[in-house]
Amino acid sequence: MDFQIPDSPIIHGRKRLTAERAAYSQLMQQGLSNDEACRIVGINPKTGRRWRNGRSAEPGRRRAAPPLTGAVPPTGPSRYLDETERIRIADLNHEGKP
Repeated sequence: MDFQIPDSPIIHGRKRLTAERAAYSQLMQQGLSNDEACRIVGINPKTGRRWRNGRSAEPGRRRAAPPLTGAVPPTGPSRYLDETERIRIADLNHEGKP
């Protein structure tokens, strides 16, 4: 028979994006948006969403990847009142002040 198995395995399919995923994760932890991080790394925004949310490309075939953690929470002013502000307003209403 003329067929022989090669000594070094030939890798077929897409290349693993390990360096890109690490760079994407670092940019997301710095507070960049998905679109900005994907543009900088050079990947599709849909791929970034999959990585961020922990979904694999084929849900039935592979286990889901763990979601990225450590995202920076927003530090700007909240549009909602905190508990002390609500209590202050309730006290003023109880006293009859507008």
